Amino acid sequence: MANLFLTGESKAAFLAAVRSVEEASSAELMIAARQRSGSYLHVDLAVGILAGLATLAVLLYSSWSFELIWFLLDPIVVGALAGLAFHRSPLLIRIFTRRAARKSRVETAARSVFVERRVHSTSRRTGILLYLSLLEREAILVVDLAIEAVAATDAWRAAVGEIEGAMRLGASGTEVAAKVSGLAAVLGPVLPRSDNDVDELPNEVC
Repeated sequence: MANLFLTGESKAAFLAAVRSVEEASSAELMIAARQRSGSYLHVDLAVGILAGLATLAVLLYSSWSFELIWFLLDPIVVGALAGLAFHRSPLLIRIFTRRAARKSRVETAARSVFVERRVHSTSRRTGILLYLSLLEREAILVVDLAIEAVAATDAWRAAVGEIEGAMRLGASGTEVAAKVSGLAAVLGPVLPRSDNDVDELPNEVC
């Protein structure tokens, strides 16, 4: 999934988007992309158990006769295969989990990366982290102190909504990058770039 999203073309598009934002404003934008932002083992286990119980019910109530050994083996095998299928299917995980629960995991991971990558340590406190989580199809922006006032505006919310909407629809990395470029028009008038502005954060997707 990550390979399909982060192609050479999309990485170049994200790099261009970061540069467009930083050339238009004094903001420092970092983009992080992750395969997933949390464990959904509980879903795998629940599905595996239900599949195992359903298999046992079929064996018990079927008109066919089975050897006793199959009453032990079949539920285990079917349950394990069902759990594995869910573990490997982002679509099924999204279907069988609440969006609020998924988003909460993504928000926690995003704030962790914000601190871990020291996005909060820019000299003017203008750091912005755009965190993209592919399995959950969520985009979270975490901003530093100097960006908070901008983040409260309708223009910012509209630009962020474009990015979130693209991720939610499963857009390609290139398409999402195009939405990220829209932040430049929002940040530029409020936080104009100064002549002595220094690029303090990596521009490539991490």
